[in-house]
Amino acid sequence: MPRQPFSKPVIEEAETITLPTSINQRPQVPGITIDGAHSRDLDDAIWIEEKDNLTTLSVHIADVSELVQPGTLIDQEARTRIQTLYFRHNNKPMLPRCLSEDKLSLLEQQLRPTITLEITLNQSAEIQHVEVYESRLISHKRFTYEQADEALLDISLADSIFLYRCWQWAEQLYQRRIQSKNFDGLTLPEGYYLDENGTLLSTDFTRYQSYLIIQEFMILANTAIAQWLVQHNIPAIYRNHTHRAIGPEQTHQFEALVNAQSEEDIRRVLMGWLNPAVYGPEPNGHFALNLSAYCHFTSPIRRYPDLINHRMVKAHLQEQALSYSPEDICELSLHIEATLQAQEEAQKTYYKAQQRQLYESQLQSPEVIEQLPTREFSLLLRFALEDGQGAKLKAEATTRLLSGNVTVEDLFVLLLLGDDLQLQEQVLEYLEEHLYDAASIVSIALNQIEAWHSSAYVEVRQEPPFATWLEILIDQQLWTTAKPGISMNKTGARHQACLAWLKAKFEGTLVDPEHREASPIPQPSAPKPPAVLHKLRQYKEGHNCLSLLMELCQGFQWPQAEFEIVEHEQGFLCECRLQVDDEVILGNGIASSKKTAKHRAARQIIEKLQVSLILDESLVAS
Repeated sequence: MPRQPFSKPVIEEAETITLPTSINQRPQVPGITIDGAHSRDLDDAIWIEEKDNLTTLSVHIADVSELVQPGTLIDQEARTRIQTLYFRHNNKPMLPRCLSEDKLSLLEQQLRPTITLEITLNQSAEIQHVEVYESRLISHKRFTYEQADEALLDISLADSIFLYRCWQWAEQLYQRRIQSKNFDGLTLPEGYYLDENGTLLSTDFTRYQSYLIIQEFMILANTAIAQWLVQHNIPAIYRNHTHRAIGPEQTHQFEALVNAQSEEDIRRVLMGWLNPAVYGPEPNGHFALNLSAYCHFTSPIRRYPDLINHRMVKAHLQEQALSYSPEDICELSLHIEATLQAQEEAQKTYYKAQQRQLYESQLQSPEVIEQLPTREFSLLLRFALEDGQGAKLKAEATTRLLSGNVTVEDLFVLLLLGDDLQLQEQVLEYLEEHLYDAASIVSIALNQIEAWHSSAYVEVRQEPPFATWLEILIDQQLWTTAKPGISMNKTGARHQACLAWLKAKFEGTLVDPEHREASPIPQPSAPKPPAVLHKLRQYKEGHNCLSLLMELCQGFQWPQAEFEIVEHEQGFLCECRLQVDDEVILGNGIASSKKTAKHRAARQIIEKLQVSLILDESLVAS
């Protein structure tokens, strides 16, 4: 994405800047940095000291405001850019590189001006005291994430014990945040949490373990300074994150996605419910982080809001007039948001053009289409349908449907965004054997189709067999099916109701709720185990055992499996209980993450069911 280089006057101004000798009068603080291997703009350093039952966690942040004064050419350029833009192989910095990667960067064994946040924590990782002051730092060592991970794993390496203590505190801070997973009735799937942008992330740190240290220490520092600013009544730019109203029926739809383990669809639904994180002059709270006040402070080299907040803090510390009035802060917040939105739109336009070229090329080659991974095929499918080129993918879509190599997103796109009747019929046939996907399709539609406003389940029985109708408000009209979904368990009845609704929409037989049939509730149709049993026979380690377990419960109309997770010396222990007629089948899984432990417990159940199938084919008649 293009960004103009710095002008010659800006570069010249940056090159004349030198460190003032006055920084030698500041207290010197110890610290290390941990960053990516190719990072050169090092904003922050960390340190911890433990005494008695209290721990002081220090974050030292580059004092950009000491060298970049308001109104200078450099500041005006930074105000225009707002942030550093990062790409796969390079970046476009907010400040000239002679500052961002040299004079201000917290390089190893180099004297640098810093702002220090000393945060005192008790043994429960609760903030007891925050002290903020100007300091000077000579970084003890510059770690890459890879080097820090090596030290965490090898106690013989220098700084290993220190880094391990940092990791333990980061883990404790992290666990405090993710243990509160219930957001206004929304229970996130095991093994996932929301980051500060409201993005769903896995708790399995497949990246570097030391990344957790920096993530949690920076969140803590930004939280502490936000509270400090509020306490001292200092105007500042806050980072706020809110959500839209989430009703009980939306919660049920979300649960359907969670049960289906449809990570991409869960993420997409959350994007529809959560407002984007924004900058503002008031602390309105941060929903994803579960905080009453949050701001950006730890990256002033690469983010302009951080630099503004630094100037306000320094003015207070030096007992000088504040750098900006409340009106200035409000105006700056609006300017920052407008600039970021413009950058985001420009980025989308740029990448959309790049993607179009790629998709057009792929559509010309059936051989390439056949080899596309699932995720890439899903992206190409949506593009082709929206661009009127869906016919080019019909053969491959049919093949993938028959083999089961499709995502819920593919099913939604083919059924509700496409217009190929044959493919739509094939999707409905596929849903007969994958009931839980019907509920997921409805949930996606409610968040992606503008005319679909809301939904509700109507249940008339509180004992088996359960009967459920699905009602969906489209524009100003409420639509439902003449007959309910029937199952021996509530979840199954809801999934049957979703499938019945989708079928009725395809057939043009949706009715007004007043025209629902009130005839006696029939017994549920006999399950169709052969297709499910075929999947059980074909199951191999590495397949989605949770999805298969849910499908088996639907096919045989067993109650859904129950999971219980407790802490264990090796991480977490998950027990899975499945009721099959009068027998209870148990499975256990132990892992360092809840998500993996749950998968392992489900896998044990699947393996036991496989053995039962081989020894006794009477399972078909159960």
